[in-house]
Amino acid sequence: MWIDHTGRGAVEITECAGRLCGRIVWLKETGHKSVCGTQVIGNAKSVGKDTWDGGWIYDPDQNAKYSVELRIVGTDKLRVMGYMGSKLFSETFIWKRPTVDLKRCDTPATTATPSPAAGDPQPAPTVTTKAPPLEQPTDTSAESKKPKSGNQGMGDIEKIARQMMNGKPGGKQCTANLPYVGNVKIPCG
Repeated sequence: MWIDHTGRGAVEITECAGRLCGRIVWLKETGHKSVCGTQVIGNAKSVGKDTWDGGWIYDPDQNAKYSVELRIVGTDKLRVMGYMGSKLFSETFIWKRPTVDLKRCDTPATTATPSPAAGDPQPAPTVTTKAPPLEQPTDTSAESKKPKSGNQGMGDIEKIARQMMNGKPGGKQCTANLPYVGNVKIPCG
């Protein structure tokens, strides 16, 4: 793992199919998590003792790729040279090994949520929706004086809506989709 020249991030360099590649694995500012895990070095091949070349380096700040040469300097420094076509047009930076353990940004966050027992499916989250209360008709007939149950069916709701429409000249009807009931025609104005 190497802290880049800005000090804002660290890159883990590993072997990938006989060449070197590197990904961002630590960020100083956690607000930039979107770049965590981004591959910034790729395809660098060994060209001598402690030197790799012929690969590429990606600069997330510039959204640009350059050719790269990597060379270990001592035990705790990495010389990173980015260039375009020729090394005459290059920029060199020194990356350093961290002196303390860094908290990786690419490890999944742990949660305190208990897991379901083996073989038990996790219950789906409960979603509760409420429909606005229907206005009760002001009917004084014998039918309306019967006790009403708490659970009204679709027919009861449609009946109430029709009663509300009675006596209203030019009353319009709208369709409302009520949870657990379905589409119901109700008066609307």
